[in-house]
Amino acid sequence: MGTAFTGKAVAILAVLAAVATLMAYFMWLRMRTAERRLLKAQAAAEEAARAAALAAPGGIDPEIVLAILNQGLPPTLDNVYQLTQQRAAEDDAAARAARAS
Repeated sequence: MGTAFTGKAVAILAVLAAVATLMAYFMWLRMRTAERRLLKAQAAAEEAARAAALAAPGGIDPEIVLAILNQGLPPTLDNVYQLTQQRAAEDDAAARAARAS
């Protein structure tokens, strides 16, 4: 019933599917390796940010530096100062609310 062309087309399609499956598998393996490297790099960057904040004059809070990095803002002194002032205001408001109740 089938022609010789149909048999060849099915064989070509099967080969293409096998090649695509192999390529997808190898790309998946590379993606997993890249994800592991990314997690290690993020951990190292956070540790470096903490160390740099502790070594900075004036004792910059390392958690503020990490918050700035997590927000995607550049870690400039202006941004650190703004977030420090914002957190201080929030802490003052929380302390006043605690005293009021």
